[in-house]
Amino acid sequence: MDYVPEQELFDQLYLESDQMGFDTYDHLPLRTENANYPFVVIGDTQQNPVNYRTVMGGIFTVTIHVWADAESRYDVSKMMQRLAQLGEEVVVTEHFRFIGRFNQEDRQIITDTSVPDTVLKHGILTLVFNLG
Repeated sequence: MDYVPEQELFDQLYLESDQMGFDTYDHLPLRTENANYPFVVIGDTQQNPVNYRTVMGGIFTVTIHVWADAESRYDVSKMMQRLAQLGEEVVVTEHFRFIGRFNQEDRQIITDTSVPDTVLKHGILTLVFNLG
């Protein structure tokens, strides 16, 4: 059986976000899904292999999005703070151990007007992990 570290990290972060009580998705919800703001999307992942002397490792980057209405910027900030703590810890999955690289974390909150007649707050959190 091949184990996929990137997928296990994605799944664990999804689970952790859900356990924090956040409505969590693996995609930007469709209109038909009637998602309520605020919500979290565990988004894009990137895996860069690293060749150590005796073992193959990797650096994993995961982008987490927090979406809310324009009046909920504080909620976005609080949610991002809680989610950022995942990047300060060791995340253990069934087959792997990921060490958070909090000094490489990136956070931003932007105003999004891509939906007609709607102003949203969009938090973008990038977490970085080493395969440990």
